Amino acid sequence: MNKRLIGARLWQAMLAMLCAYAAGVSAHHSLSGVFDITKSFEIDGLVSRVDWMNPHVYVYVDAKGKDGKPMTYRFESLPVAMMRKAGLSKTSLLGDGKPVKVHAYPARADTPDLGYMLTIQFADGREIQFSKIPGAESVTPK
Repeated sequence: MNKRLIGARLWQAMLAMLCAYAAGVSAHHSLSGVFDITKSFEIDGLVSRVDWMNPHVYVYVDAKGKDGKPMTYRFESLPVAMMRKAGLSKTSLLGDGKPVKVHAYPARADTPDLGYMLTIQFADGREIQFSKIPGAESVTPK
């Protein structure tokens, strides 16, 4: 092969890698950019699905919406590696089909079914905290 052709292919490969990296970086977001961290809400329902993938695990919970009609909430949470470090798995998050209570930040956009999971509490009383609870860090003077 001639040096010019090798140089062109090397340049194309580097450009492709740079584009792939840029796409991954732009896909990630700040928590406060997507979710309103000044508000939170709670729902009771059943975990219907868990997407165990990076960059974030998503937990889907079937519950009643504000209007009382059934809907599926989609909750973003931590990356897979952090879930594993905490001893969690896809199976443990599914909760054996028993009711769960989720505390979450709502999405900023007009997406009432999206939230960022702060805690999930299972029917047996176990509660897993994924992020700070609004107001929990404030100390009440004695």
